[in-house]
Amino acid sequence: MDVTATPMETLLKRFQLFKPPTFKGTKNSVYCDTWLEDIEQLFESLDFSDDLHIGLVVHQLHEVAKNWWITTKKALEHQVSYRKDKGDEFANLRQDNLSIEEYVAKFSSLLKFAPHIAATDEVMADQFINGLNPDVFTLVNSGRPNNFAEALNKAKGV
Repeated sequence: MDVTATPMETLLKRFQLFKPPTFKGTKNSVYCDTWLEDIEQLFESLDFSDDLHIGLVVHQLHEVAKNWWITTKKALEHQVSYRKDKGDEFANLRQDNLSIEEYVAKFSSLLKFAPHIAATDEVMADQFINGLNPDVFTLVNSGRPNNFAEALNKAKGV
């Protein structure tokens, strides 16, 4: 056993011992399905967790299939990065020089990128109120609204 090997390298060596089939890409859907079934059966036999599958199966992709994976991986990474950036933008959103209507529109459009930040109606209201300009914040925060709808109505009333 190689003591310098990472856990993934050790798993990959174990996986490769079973001579998993490679996939070069094809238009034949039957071949694709058969290959996928064979790989899944091997994962099941080896009792590998689902989160390891992609890291291991990528080594079995060659030629067109490997090129497809490289392109797909870049697109996925870009999408994740974009969603993270938008989530950060939502977390740091401030009214600044936006009107209430513009702030509400931006808040609503960014909300879908950060559902974990506004997991409940009360937390969403807090996030909304905390992003308001100080003078609007003071007026809306008096008699602290219990939910987003109340906070929104108070802000529009100001």
